[in-house]
Parts: sequence; C-alpha cells; structure tokens
Amino acid sequence: MLESMIRDHVMEHFKLIKLFNNNQYGFIKGRSTTTQLLKILDEWTDYLEGQIDVIYTDFATAFDKVPCKRLIHKLKAYNIDKNLVQWVPN
Repeated sequence: MLESMIRDHVMEHFKLIKLFNNNQYGFIKGRSTTTQLLKILDEWTDYLEGQIDVIYTDFATAFDKVPCKRLIHKLKAYNIDKNLVQWVPN
C-alpha cells in the first residue's frame, strides 16, 4: 500500500515536470502496453501499401536490472524529496 502511494506521488511529480512524452507507455495510468499495441497496429494499417520494418524489444525485467546508484542519482536529478530517495534502497 505504501509503495503504491509513493509511486502515485512520484508519477504525479514526473507528469508535472513533463518527464514523459507521448510515446511513453506502460507504468502510466491509461497508457498501458496494450494501448500502445493498439495504437501501433492502427498506424501500421495506414501503411499497408508500403513496407513496414519492425523491431521488437522486451523490457519485462528491465527494472530488475537498474543499478541502484544510478536510480538514486536520477531521482535526485528530478528533485524527488531526499527522504524518499533515502527510502528507495531500503
């Protein structure tokens, strides 16, 4: 429950400072990876007359591999409260 509240607070801060662009999907309310797939399929349908090149990537475990020191550095750079930043490694 606490992690969910903190995530929501941090996400609101990131939205306020306009950290995300329109191509960001996943981990954002209302912008799931399913929504992204539907959007891209709609765009590809428009291009069916020509060639479509696609590269698929899978970041399913990307957050398990983020170095803690780098994450802390980024959180500080985005002006996240220092008490929250200290809580993250714990």
